[in-house]
Amino acid sequence: MTAKMFTAAAINPFLEVRAVKTPAVSPDGAWLAYLSDETGFNQLFVRPLTENVGTARQLTHMPEPVGAFAFNPKGAGILFTVDCGGDERHQLWLLPDLDSAPLPLTKAPTVVHLWGAWSPDGMRIAYASNARSPHDMDVQIMDIATGEVSTVFSGRGMREVMAFFPDGQSLLVRESVRSGNDQDIYRLDIDKSALTPLMPHQGKARYLAARLFKDGSGGVTVCDQDSDFMAIHRFAAEGGSAKPVVELSNHNIEALALSPDQTRIAFLANEDGWSRIGIVDRDGSGLISFEEQPSGVIGSIAFTPDGSSLIFPLESASRPPTIWRLDLGAGHFEELVGVDARGLDMSGFVDPVIERFESFDGLGIPACVYTPKTPPPTDGYPVLFIVHGGPEMQWRPDFRADVQFLLSQGVMVVAPNVRGSTGYGRTFHELDDREKRMNSVADLRAIRLAVGARDDVNANRIGVFGRSYGGFMVLSALTEDPELWSLGVDFYGVGNFLTHLIATGPWGRQQRAAEYGDPAAMREALERFSPINRISRMKAPLLIVHANRDPRVPMGQSEDVYSCLSGLGHDCEYLRIDHEGHGFARFENRLKVFLTFARFLEKHL
Repeated sequence: MTAKMFTAAAINPFLEVRAVKTPAVSPDGAWLAYLSDETGFNQLFVRPLTENVGTARQLTHMPEPVGAFAFNPKGAGILFTVDCGGDERHQLWLLPDLDSAPLPLTKAPTVVHLWGAWSPDGMRIAYASNARSPHDMDVQIMDIATGEVSTVFSGRGMREVMAFFPDGQSLLVRESVRSGNDQDIYRLDIDKSALTPLMPHQGKARYLAARLFKDGSGGVTVCDQDSDFMAIHRFAAEGGSAKPVVELSNHNIEALALSPDQTRIAFLANEDGWSRIGIVDRDGSGLISFEEQPSGVIGSIAFTPDGSSLIFPLESASRPPTIWRLDLGAGHFEELVGVDARGLDMSGFVDPVIERFESFDGLGIPACVYTPKTPPPTDGYPVLFIVHGGPEMQWRPDFRADVQFLLSQGVMVVAPNVRGSTGYGRTFHELDDREKRMNSVADLRAIRLAVGARDDVNANRIGVFGRSYGGFMVLSALTEDPELWSLGVDFYGVGNFLTHLIATGPWGRQQRAAEYGDPAAMREALERFSPINRISRMKAPLLIVHANRDPRVPMGQSEDVYSCLSGLGHDCEYLRIDHEGHGFARFENRLKVFLTFARFLEKHL
């Protein structure tokens, strides 16, 4: 058959689909709070959590998107965070109750405030701040009634507050001083400013989440201490050896919740990117799973205050983000908050399948492959590879409007999880660190060659798209293997690791240096890895998009790439976006960005 006509303007209805996410239930079980971008960017909404969920009410009308939020455990108040134009220097705000106007708790727009936790009595909050030093996150406590702030611990590097201990006298703190992939957790005595290691370990470990027991004896955490995969471990309040509670063979656990009576643990398992809910007794016995669970990706999980249900967000490649309830007694799943498709027919949306490709060294590399429902044209499908960012992330089958648009236009999408991705164990995760950086680019090459050899694919029309670290992968693919790619799309990617590590947000610089390499020790290697130094090899047309307030990959990375390519007379388009950060939070900007993206593909793919 003849190739389907690609129509860029057809992307608009796909972008109109909105999302709801990060649900939380009030302590009395009466209200469901969540974020929605219904008004153009994320604001805080609530609904009565009755048998039939009531009408939504918008609580915030902030001029900027709302980030994290948390109910006061002893009242109706909500703490939430807001930054400015995506600069990630979040300020703390308080809604005293659901009928009050929000009050600013911090007014320091150049300071990063990382939300932590409410005290058990609801009188104080704890968080991390780099007010003392741009490079370091100190632990601070604020008295909500007076606004008085005290710094309870100062130190070098990154740290975050995970929880108050039940007595309100100590904090659970996670430190990432060495890197985000090599952490420690401590009990911080507030009065003494003293740290007690809770899970001493040899080698590296990550701690994703933790919940504390009400009796003060300790808690449980999701971590990969002494294991290749993330598991649930129990730790004591005074430290010592930790005990595994739930371990899964070849799958990560990535979130957990404790029932209100603290007899059960609910958790999320990551099975090739899809989420699976499980429940066990507190000692890890009596595993319960749910065959009727809707397929997709779940970002968090929480018990309702009466312990009868679980509340969670759910999305899939073919289902926009929604909020669900699982009735534990009946095993029944119910959608609580849906989204308005605004007239878009979603019946033709496509879910991916997992395929594994052999790389240069025999390693199997998983990828999500999305095939259009329409038959391939005579000369085969055009293909767009999409490489995730991070690099310590994983491509998962969540909802992507751009992907469903491409499929509707007859474009196959291949989204690989090259070595260095999370979700497949620590060994796989560390295979691209520092000196091994370019092995992940070799994975991309191997998959490109395998896909291009298929009978239903047009090997002359294969492009590559990525954001952030994925943008680096795009630039590397186009300069390492210029003959293989028909086009590239780079959203806020790294072109030069040396200048990136100098200009990135100082509070995250050590984490990035640990992943990519320390310029003082690896200057020559970083220059070799940086695609800006091979930019003259590029042959494919390139689209670059970057926002001017990006704190992670500063805009200078894209400015330099564009300047070099323009000087060489290369076919390169560059879209600059104002008042956004590391991504595009506002609907009008997403519309501008992805319409430009679609037109670029219409022209070149």
